[in-house]
Amino acid sequence: MNNSEPVITAEARAWATEPFDRYEVEVSRTDIARYARSIGETDPLYYDVDTARAAGHPDVVAPPYFPYTIRMQAANLIDRGDLETDGSASQDVPPLPTNRAMAGETKIEMGVPVHAGDTIALDKSIVDLYEKSGRSGALVFVTTEFVFSNQRGELVMKEEFTRIYR
Repeated sequence: MNNSEPVITAEARAWATEPFDRYEVEVSRTDIARYARSIGETDPLYYDVDTARAAGHPDVVAPPYFPYTIRMQAANLIDRGDLETDGSASQDVPPLPTNRAMAGETKIEMGVPVHAGDTIALDKSIVDLYEKSGRSGALVFVTTEFVFSNQRGELVMKEEFTRIYR
C-alpha cells in the first residue's frame, strides 16, 4: 500500500451505504438472569418478578448494558462461510487493502430499561468512514451505529463503535 494514495476506494464508500438487516429478539427472564449472573449482579430486580413489580416494573428488569448481548447474538448467528479468517462477519469488514483491525472509541447512550417479554430490535448502520495518516501508514476509521429499540419504538440503547483498520 502506497502511503500517498487514498486507502478508501469508491468500492469501500459504496459498502458503507449498504443497509444491514434488522435483528429482533424477544427477551426472556432466563436471558436477563443469565446476564445478571455473568456480571455478578445479585439485585432481586433482575431475578424476582414480585420484587421488580413492587419497584414499578412490568417484569424483571435487565441490568444496564444488557443490549450489548443482543448485538453479540446478531454478530455471531451467521454461517461460517460468511466469516473472515479472524472470525469477523464478512459483511462488517470494509473492502480495504488493509490486514489489521483494532477497536477504537465506543460511545453509549442509555434509554429505557429492558424488561422480560420485551422485543428488542437492533438496527445497524455505518455512520462515518474516514482516513488519517499514522506513524505506520494510513488508518481507516469506520464508525458503526447500533440502535436498540423496544416494541413500543422507545430507545433502549444507542452505541457508536469505531473500528480502525491499517
